[in-house]
Amino acid sequence: MTTFDIRLATASDNAAILKLIGQPQPSNGVQFAFERLPDYFNSAHISHQQPHTLVVERRDNKEVVAMVNMGFREVFVDGQPKQIRYGSDLRIAPEYQGSRVLIYINRAVKDCVQNDWYQSVILEENDKSRGALEGGRAGLPLFKPMGSILTHTITGIKQTTQIPNLQRASITDVDEMNDFIHQMSAYYQFLPNYDFRELAIGHGYYSGLTLNDFLLLRDEKNQIRGLVGIWNQKAFKQTRVFDYSRTVALFRPFYNLWGLLRGGFILPAKGQTFDYMALHSPLTAPDDKEAFSILLHNAWQAVRQQGKRAMTLTLSELDPRLKVLEEFSSIPLKAYQYTAAFKEQFLPSLDTQRIPYFESGRL
Repeated sequence: MTTFDIRLATASDNAAILKLIGQPQPSNGVQFAFERLPDYFNSAHISHQQPHTLVVERRDNKEVVAMVNMGFREVFVDGQPKQIRYGSDLRIAPEYQGSRVLIYINRAVKDCVQNDWYQSVILEENDKSRGALEGGRAGLPLFKPMGSILTHTITGIKQTTQIPNLQRASITDVDEMNDFIHQMSAYYQFLPNYDFRELAIGHGYYSGLTLNDFLLLRDEKNQIRGLVGIWNQKAFKQTRVFDYSRTVALFRPFYNLWGLLRGGFILPAKGQTFDYMALHSPLTAPDDKEAFSILLHNAWQAVRQQGKRAMTLTLSELDPRLKVLEEFSSIPLKAYQYTAAFKEQFLPSLDTQRIPYFESGRL
């Protein structure tokens, strides 16, 4: 019988990890590979402020056959900053799926979490994983649904409207931006506790961003009413097309012709990557749809000025600002957000009035 060891990943595991990460993920009509080229460990500092990447290797030949990241990030939980684990990047090589490898991962995750809980996200199309986890199989953690989230890839504007042009952030805005994040924690559950002073000094958690990438919307009292960052992640994170369904493959040339004529999104050929920008912290008060619309229209202008044809953001299905996306052409990708623990008493009882939040660029 093949036996395995599980340990902390090191830089020498990078090639093996990139191979695992590059496995295609299920989706509606398109198989994506969410890559982290050229260095997984750099990209891990985007999803986790303190990464904790584990790999499973065969004991006989040291082949790395699986991985998971159980690192920490600081988010607001019921309005208070808290370091929580985020379980992500679970990958098992195809030939080892259904084997004892999952048992090794499960034990290691339990050792990490102990008498606490963590956060996780699973794509809707990944029925196999959701079925196994939501069913509460013996020995696996208990997964408590926190609702669904929609990652929208915005590909165009349905109707051009007159909007005010927004100012770019500068170093003099940092303290006010931090205060605004704290204000928004009253509305949003799991909002990251951003400290934009770290962005100003080049912290890895904000890799690919500068203060000048942020747009600020101010009210009549000159106070921040909304903010959003335009984030180019292609240097460390890529979405590659692994395959198209037959229907999408047949439709793709006509869609791309329409996109070229209208300035819209282009579906890349198999093996190529999507060219888009992620929106960092697209924040307004939940009921301020006017402000959110102004932010998104300005963000779209900024994205097009950089020669890109798409931008992404993630909103909870409970977020009333979803209505604003009707002003845009977009492609949604649905996922489910969970809290998880190994005993029911360790699952958090959270304020259900707050809207679950997730940053698409940190998936």
